[in-house]
Amino acid sequence: MYCGVSVLAYAGSGSAYAASIADAGLTNRASGYLITEFRLVTPGAGPEDCPDGFNEGYSQRFLATLSPTEREAHEQDPRLVQQALAPWYYDDPDQDPCANPAAFPDPGMHTIERPLAMPRMEPDGSMSERELPPARCPSPDVFAGQVEQRTIDNQYWRVMGCVRGYQPTGLAAAFADSAILDGSMTILLSVAERERSDDGAVDVGIYSSHQPVTVGTDGKPLPFASLSVAEEARYHNVARGQLRNGVLTTDYFDLRIIQAAQRLDSELYLRDARLRLEMDPGTGRASGYLAGYWDLASLAHAAIRIQDRTGRSSGKPAADAHGYTCPGKYYAVHRLADGHPDPDTGNCNSISVLYSVRAVPAFVLGAGMQAPL
Repeated sequence: MYCGVSVLAYAGSGSAYAASIADAGLTNRASGYLITEFRLVTPGAGPEDCPDGFNEGYSQRFLATLSPTEREAHEQDPRLVQQALAPWYYDDPDQDPCANPAAFPDPGMHTIERPLAMPRMEPDGSMSERELPPARCPSPDVFAGQVEQRTIDNQYWRVMGCVRGYQPTGLAAAFADSAILDGSMTILLSVAERERSDDGAVDVGIYSSHQPVTVGTDGKPLPFASLSVAEEARYHNVARGQLRNGVLTTDYFDLRIIQAAQRLDSELYLRDARLRLEMDPGTGRASGYLAGYWDLASLAHAAIRIQDRTGRSSGKPAADAHGYTCPGKYYAVHRLADGHPDPDTGNCNSISVLYSVRAVPAFVLGAGMQAPL
């Protein structure tokens, strides 16, 4: 069994915690953390990014087809719009444009096509904001050969950048932390110094947990909680890493964690992910980024279909609330995908994405990390 932070850290204040850790940022050769923020990086878009304006959801598209008189009547009574666009939930997934978007024509989706200066993870694990054009799907040989020289972009932002609900003041940002705070999604992190290592080499574990976080009077997750990792081995992710001068960076690893929120019941699958965290020795807290390539099948399940706890899709009402259509997003994601090209078709099967991460000290129980090969 692995218990993250030390008892000294739990009993003392921030200064006591700082006194208990080594310069590398480790407590008794190991540290545990609770992820308190896990947010898509959505920088915000301006008119120059979306010259054709923001995308429209089902309701907006429907209203645009009405005469002025009809539109006024529907806007005064939203129930008319709901009835006209029913069903919102489908018993037959084949008829659902969000559960089966490939069976529907592409209605189009505005995406950001111009060069952007936005956060990206560079090959050495550092972050930059170089202005770059949209990434393109490379050939299988080129992608495989770029492992050590690959900059992980954030192509997913280009897909969602012209969506009103994904702006900094939109719905996505408003509910960014709700899944953690309401107990739907608990993510744990462990950092353990490698045996017989004096160069900052560490093993890093990222785990889902079925235990909800404890929230303080300030509405934020409390540090130093004891939380157990999920029993399912598929949600145990371990990577090699380096911890130097208070900065943790990992090698590439595949990540699977539970992705749940409100009605959502799915998982997040990132391929060739990397984690970068800056560890604060004064408080024991950490902040940084997780970059990787979101598998398109996983993305479709969690972010287009939006598989809910009843087994049905909640994609259509979610798309309408944010301001897009499911088929439009499906085809845009495939068009802008930039990772893991299929050797037969050449089409990319993943899209780069970036998350911002914050964490507080925690007791991580039951990790039992197995060192990656």
